[in-house]
Amino acid sequence: PHSRRDGEENRKNTAPTVDPVDFEGFLMTQLSNLDSELAQELGDFPEDDLDIVFTPKECRTLQPSMPEDGVELDLHVRDCVQTYTREWLIVNRNRYWRQPGVQATAHLVVVFQQARPQQAQAIPEETSRTTLATSDFDLRSLQPDPRLENLLRHVSTEEFERQNEEARRTNRHAELLALYPAVDEEDAVEIRPVPGRPKEHLGSRILVKLQTLKFEIEIEPLFACMALYDVKERKKISENFHCDLNPDSLRGFLRSYTPSIDSSSQARSAVFSVTYPSSDIYLVIKIEKVLQQGEIGDCAEPYAVLKESEAGKMKEKIEKLKAQAESFCQRLGKYRMPFAWIPISLTNVFNLSTLEREIPETEGLNERSLSLEDSSPVSNFKTVSLTLSTFFKQEGDRLSDEDLFKFLADFKRSSSLQRRIKTLPGTLKLEISPAPENLGYCLTPELLPVKPFLENRNRPHKEILEFPIREVYVPHTIYRNLLYVYPQRLNFANRPASARNLTIKVQFMCGEDPSCAMPVIFGKSSGPEFVQETYTAITYHNKSPDFYEEVKIKLPAKLTERHHLLFTFYHISCQPKQGASVETLLGYSWLPILLNDRLQTGHYCLPVALDKLPFHYSIHSPETPPIKWVEGHKGVFNVAVQAVSSVHAQDNHLEKFFTLCHSLESQVSFPIRLMDQKITEATLEHELKLSIICLNSSRLEPLVLFLHLVLDKLFQLALQPMIIAGQTANFSQFAFESVVAIVNSLHNSKDLSKDQHGRNCLLASYIYYVFRLPDPQREVVKPGNVGARVAKIFFFLDTCYSHFHEELALQMVVSTGIVRESVFKYAWFFFELLVSFDSGILHIEKQDNPRRSRFSDRFKDDITTIVSVVTSEIAALLVKPEQAEKINISLAFFLYDLLSLMDRGFVFNLIKHYCNQVGTISSSSNPPLNSLSTLISMRLEFLRILCSHEHYLNLNLFFMTSTYAPVSPSPSLSSQNSSSCSSFQDQKITVFDLSAEYRQQHFLTGLLFTELAAALDADSEGWVQRKAVNAILSLLSSHDLDPRCSKKEVKIKIAALYLPLVGIILDSLPQLYDFTNPRSGKGRTGNTEEEEECAGAINQNVALAIAGNQLNLKSFGITLVSLVCATLSPDTTRNLLICFLWIMKNADQNLIQKWIADLPSMQLNRILDLLFICVSCFEYKVGETWPDFLVLLSLQKSQDVKARLEEALLRGEGARGEMMKRWNDRSVGLSENLRWRKEQTQWRQANERQDKTKAELDQEALISGNLATEANLIILDMQENIIQVGNSTECRDNLLGGVLKVLVNSLGCDQSTTYLTHCFATLRALIAKFGDFLFEEEVEQCADLCQRVLHHCSSSINITRTQACATLYLLMRYSFSSTNNFARVKMQMTMSLASLVGKSPEFNEEFLRRSLRTILAYAEEDKHLRNMLFFVLLQVEELLCNLNSILSDTVKMREFQEDPEMLMDLMYRIAKGYQTSPDLRLTWLQNMAEKHTKRKCYTEAAMCLVHAAALVAEYLSMLEDRSYLPVGSVNFQNISSNVLEESAVSDDVLSPDEDGICSGRYFSESGLVGLLEQAAELFSTGGLYETVNEVYKIVIPILEAHRDFRKLTLTHSKLQKAFDSIINKVLGQKRMFGTYFRVGFYGSRFGDLDEQEFVYKEPAITKLPEISHRLEGFYGQCFGEDAVEVIKDSAPVDKRKLDPNKAYIQITFVEPYFDEYEMKDRVTYFEKNFNLCRFMYSTPFTMDGRPRGELSEQYKRNTILTTMHAFPYIKTRISVIKKEEFILTPIEVAIEDMRKKTQELTAATSQEPPDAKMLQMVLQGSVGATVNQGPLEVAQVFLAEIPADPKLYRHHNKLRLCFKEFIMRCGEAVEKNKRLITADQREYQLELRKNYGKLKENLRPMIERKIPQLYRPVMKVHSTSFRKYDAQTSSQSTKE
Repeated sequence: PHSRRDGEENRKNTAPTVDPVDFEGFLMTQLSNLDSELAQELGDFPEDDLDIVFTPKECRTLQPSMPEDGVELDLHVRDCVQTYTREWLIVNRNRYWRQPGVQATAHLVVVFQQARPQQAQAIPEETSRTTLATSDFDLRSLQPDPRLENLLRHVSTEEFERQNEEARRTNRHAELLALYPAVDEEDAVEIRPVPGRPKEHLGSRILVKLQTLKFEIEIEPLFACMALYDVKERKKISENFHCDLNPDSLRGFLRSYTPSIDSSSQARSAVFSVTYPSSDIYLVIKIEKVLQQGEIGDCAEPYAVLKESEAGKMKEKIEKLKAQAESFCQRLGKYRMPFAWIPISLTNVFNLSTLEREIPETEGLNERSLSLEDSSPVSNFKTVSLTLSTFFKQEGDRLSDEDLFKFLADFKRSSSLQRRIKTLPGTLKLEISPAPENLGYCLTPELLPVKPFLENRNRPHKEILEFPIREVYVPHTIYRNLLYVYPQRLNFANRPASARNLTIKVQFMCGEDPSCAMPVIFGKSSGPEFVQETYTAITYHNKSPDFYEEVKIKLPAKLTERHHLLFTFYHISCQPKQGASVETLLGYSWLPILLNDRLQTGHYCLPVALDKLPFHYSIHSPETPPIKWVEGHKGVFNVAVQAVSSVHAQDNHLEKFFTLCHSLESQVSFPIRLMDQKITEATLEHELKLSIICLNSSRLEPLVLFLHLVLDKLFQLALQPMIIAGQTANFSQFAFESVVAIVNSLHNSKDLSKDQHGRNCLLASYIYYVFRLPDPQREVVKPGNVGARVAKIFFFLDTCYSHFHEELALQMVVSTGIVRESVFKYAWFFFELLVSFDSGILHIEKQDNPRRSRFSDRFKDDITTIVSVVTSEIAALLVKPEQAEKINISLAFFLYDLLSLMDRGFVFNLIKHYCNQVGTISSSSNPPLNSLSTLISMRLEFLRILCSHEHYLNLNLFFMTSTYAPVSPSPSLSSQNSSSCSSFQDQKITVFDLSAEYRQQHFLTGLLFTELAAALDADSEGWVQRKAVNAILSLLSSHDLDPRCSKKEVKIKIAALYLPLVGIILDSLPQLYDFTNPRSGKGRTGNTEEEEECAGAINQNVALAIAGNQLNLKSFGITLVSLVCATLSPDTTRNLLICFLWIMKNADQNLIQKWIADLPSMQLNRILDLLFICVSCFEYKVGETWPDFLVLLSLQKSQDVKARLEEALLRGEGARGEMMKRWNDRSVGLSENLRWRKEQTQWRQANERQDKTKAELDQEALISGNLATEANLIILDMQENIIQVGNSTECRDNLLGGVLKVLVNSLGCDQSTTYLTHCFATLRALIAKFGDFLFEEEVEQCADLCQRVLHHCSSSINITRTQACATLYLLMRYSFSSTNNFARVKMQMTMSLASLVGKSPEFNEEFLRRSLRTILAYAEEDKHLRNMLFFVLLQVEELLCNLNSILSDTVKMREFQEDPEMLMDLMYRIAKGYQTSPDLRLTWLQNMAEKHTKRKCYTEAAMCLVHAAALVAEYLSMLEDRSYLPVGSVNFQNISSNVLEESAVSDDVLSPDEDGICSGRYFSESGLVGLLEQAAELFSTGGLYETVNEVYKIVIPILEAHRDFRKLTLTHSKLQKAFDSIINKVLGQKRMFGTYFRVGFYGSRFGDLDEQEFVYKEPAITKLPEISHRLEGFYGQCFGEDAVEVIKDSAPVDKRKLDPNKAYIQITFVEPYFDEYEMKDRVTYFEKNFNLCRFMYSTPFTMDGRPRGELSEQYKRNTILTTMHAFPYIKTRISVIKKEEFILTPIEVAIEDMRKKTQELTAATSQEPPDAKMLQMVLQGSVGATVNQGPLEVAQVFLAEIPADPKLYRHHNKLRLCFKEFIMRCGEAVEKNKRLITADQREYQLELRKNYGKLKENLRPMIERKIPQLYRPVMKVHSTSFRKYDAQTSSQSTKE
């Protein structure tokens, strides 16, 4: 037997770990013993397990971007190009099966849902009523259902069982876990995400199409240029896009200046990329025109005033202007001038798109939201078409970008810009849309065609290069080498007068001769692609103009010191002069491109030379040559230069590093010039080391941009010994440390994204795609040859590289200090490097070497050291669990990879060392705080990763576990293990134990099970337990999804591997979540508030707890011990149970049976306990009836799964296939694909996703239905196995009750017809085999069975009904034949039906009658009972009579389903009708309790159970006289005076010995205790804590007599809780009991209710309108809204005045009423609200019929109602049986009012702590000057004169005394208020005091006047009719 492990043993289990098998040796010896097929299937891993693949690099363009042809590149450029164009080298880990996370739902069987009665199809109401019109209808008139043919045929039990098993085995699901929802993905640590491929960065892409650009007059060509600007960042964020929208006629003006027009220059649509979208981005379109004479304003004037449409003079004027423009074009066509501009805000574009990337302005946008996947095209904004009609005129003196940003900022703030700047009318039409993914015929910024390139279009789209506002951390992947030159300002203010119309010619020169101008400048619109020169726009007559020009240059790949930018300055003559040229040369300036071999970029202020430039000027900076300069060599020309290059790093540290590296690789002459220093060969080594160390000091952006190249170079240095000056220089340590520093920097940057394991995505991507060792025989990259494999697997050719892994391992081991810390912190990177390299070596060697000799001993030692150090590091970091977990996962993945490469025995030993090392921490005397759970969790993640290995099964030698494995000829592990022998007949089965042998042979599984056992230890935290169970579940799921495991024999072997898990699950039984109580929020003893709320429900679970005899507890096995701790959450329990079922399904059934046969009965009972929980856990949940702890798990899409699913479904034969085809036809439109997935937050309420399609819901139902069916069939198989061994008497006595309980539980759950068919067959076999035993020993089980089977007899589904009828008949027949008495079965069936009817109002009586007819048919056909046929038929007829009366009640109950009071009345009447049948009365009382609990009437539910308990007490006292038992219902009087009605059960009515009477489980001492405990729980929930004490007064003596100290402890703790609650509530004054209303019904429509009056008890603080609305609404539905009227007052109703066609309801608020003597006993608030049967309400009236009048005529009627029973009762409304009325005269009304006022004043004055507001409110009502009918008026009416009638003397005197006390209390109140007021209320206080003084003065004469007659000697006074009420009012006053 498995005993419960305690925590310490668990910890011992974790250390020391057993020695693993010498795997390689074992394989060599064992595989020869297996057959060849198995050897091939299970032996070593296949050759292509790790595969090296060269994948061509993805390229967006048709041809990769390359340097120009025919140039010899320097080494750095060549390296860059090679890095960007070479193929990716990927190490593929080939998977033969899908990851466990991906679920498939293969082979579903269609399920017909058998729901709870709520879902049963009710027959139409009319039909049901006609059917039940008579209660004595002829049963034989009904047609019986089809019957089972062979039910009455005699078959041997063995044959019967064999047939059942055969039927059960057919048509079953092969893969159980394919139906099960996938395990939480947050636990799936074994999923190693494939990094994103390195690719060019693209932001959100928007497509802008220019459609029209027109002004009012068309007289000259205009040119548009647009770009994006960010106002907030004050930055231009894109390059310019030039566009020409001129008609051909105008374009012709410039024909002489455009020799050729390339198609790329004709684009009219641009694709802009925006990485950081915001509302501050503007699209600015600038418009230029050809230069002409005049200021911009002058040239724009015609556009503002003229219109094309105007005729006459205007037309002539336009023609003249046109001719003028043409002449300017011909003369000055190559010069431009600024004209107009227009800004367009893109706010709407980015807002509409609701980009994830969009964030509040205050936050920075980091790279995390910008990973490559995110930057997909913006696809969620609609296309916007804009038409703009106003242009802003350009201001000649405000053309700079600074001015533009000011304009835009003003424009954003307001539209005032339009008032300040001159505008021009015109039309601009453009369209802005999201750029599609594949835009045909598109060009990159370098004018390369992008795939797909459709050349049939006439105009291309152009991609516009972005200049992001902040860094973008994406490594370069394409060759890009662009230079942007921005002339900004020229200051010629001091030049001679001719320098006015200034322009600058910009050229890129490769030498000094004019012919050296290179055609590398990108052309503008409608011209050639590249030009040699470009001119800036001209501002007329401006000597110091600003420029906004952007000159874009394609930099040559090879730059020399002769390359420079040449700026030539001209004055342009606008007026034609005879013989004078247009251009006047003013001067030159230049900028060398390289300075110290480094690209020059930035802002420059250059001087301008006036003379012709001297020879060799270009190699000097403009400061040096001795020539004549403008303004004496002062800087007068501002220019900015910006490069966008993937060749020039533009970072000192990087450039120095690259330069020094290349000096080693090529023949260079020393000394080398580097920046401003010279490096000799002697200092080279030192400088290189310095530059390696300084690499990490470079800025992060350039480091990331050139990351691939930097790392490649460092790895080359790390393993290639260099010869410098004849000496060997070793850089490996420096290179290694630099790599570590870079890795550290990248991980620490907040701007860079990481994957789920904390790995930097850039580094992961580098290793996965880019990393390879450098090529010693460098291959020159030749154009056109780049696509070929670059030096095919070149790095394995040179022997020096074969030691890379050893070098890397060595460096990891010998590192120290911060380097060492970083190495192990980011160990994953170095581990992946090692694996990536080792895989490469093996790929070349094709794994020919045996594993043992693949790697050197030194390397193995280094690996051992690394693993050891990393493990220590993990232990040391336990204080930072997150960091420790990441390192732990890295180590696991490393060993995972090594299992594919190295000697597996060696790797197992590494795993062993890890486990031991981590184990020693957990077993140390003082492990770090809270670290134990973290340690277990980390070991679990570690093992989970290893167990996710492709060849996990082979690694665990699962093929050696089968009990049928052949015995080895040599004594090996296999033959020693008891589970591997050829036969196990003579031995005890030990394969279910986690033995040392098992853990050695199945190493990884053994470790995992050990961790699971440790995690399930009661001390562990829930999340650790979840992790442990999910690890196992994901493994089992992977086997179900692995095609290699689909064969049955392989599955048996695999299941054998997991058998020890069964022992672990059985040990954890007490901790499992209890699914048997669907409403409970916790385990079986959890005491949550939710549970208390519904504790009244007597369900299966409670029944088991209540049931009395010892046999019951023993046989069921849910012992009290197992009720103590429930530590596993519902989802963890469910996952653990599905694992158990998976093993039971797939294991060898013979082995299971032999194991069961060996087990002692106690262990078998534990298995039955487990099966019982499994049944409830895997119940089929439907729609909204899912309990809180289960979620209707969402379906997710997955294309291949659905295809497979449908194919599998359509393969089904017969009706099943047909049904599926029909289902498929319905869901043709469904394009989504489905698999199970658990929501992130587990176990949430069902149906959270509201938008599921019908097809999705159908699919969900189908999958969950199939899971429920398969799970329950596996449970049924297990029960059959247990029954097989249950033949021996000992077993039978112990087990059968347990088996029956599980079966009964499964019948009580929603099940599919498939399962029910098999379940009923098993039941029939059980009845046939063990009938006598069941009917004698398992009486209670039979009662339950009756109820369940009867429930299925009323099913609307024919198959279920047929099966249930057959089973019920067999039950009756065997019961009769075993006891020869039909009474017991008859009683049980009657009770069962009564119980069913009470609980399920939609019970279908038609189907039940049909079932009874079928049973009768069976009885008539039964040959074996032929001799007793007459007797049996009579008994069945009698039974039917009972059932019929119950069914009639059901129909009535259904009518009143919406009226809870009427429904309870009816149930009450039914219960009363069974006064002579205690069993049935008890059943109906329980039904009532359940109804009340559903309505949250907990007190009434408790009272029902108290009545039931009194009924049981009556029965027990008749049976035997025990002193500790209650005498009968008399003992219950303190709880409720109503209980005495149960004393009707006496021995003259029934005999307790009669068979079948009082045979229920509750008629026992434990049943009595159970009912009372339930009642106490409900009283407690309802807030009646005092009653809890009274209930336990009856319970405690019984518990004491039984010496049940455990329950006594619990009872007293509950009593303490109740008393504490009383104290707290009294102190806090928060107790609320019911509110009472008198409800009278008037009108013939109410039938029996007409003229009936009731007192209704409603929840506390129910207002009159609420109950009024409820009743009016309900009866309005019954009779029609117009037919129901609520009488608003409480006056007596005169029925003669009522409309006979209407129904009237009168509702009055009533208060409990007590006589004065009662008040002495009713002290507390509880006592004044408990045991109430008298209520009072008041009705004001006057003698003339009005309800209210003057004080002197105001009467009042007080009505006292007496109810039949006292509240609280078992109903919430009780009829009124007596009504008394008292009338108060006006003076008596005044006395009552004054007493009330005085009491209010007294209460407000004496309140502690004082409440100033309340006091002032009461005072205001008493002494305020304006109080109508206030105290003064009352006194003046009744006390002004002594009454004439002597009868009124006493009332007069009483009122006078009332006023005397009243004025005294007013004085006290005014004084008290004086102490409470604040400074601002002084005036108010004075006012109150003044009013009080006035009142006192006015009242004094009346108060002091006494009636002399009253002070004569005492004489007898006749009592008046009011005396009685005097007592009442005084008592009322004390009460209030």
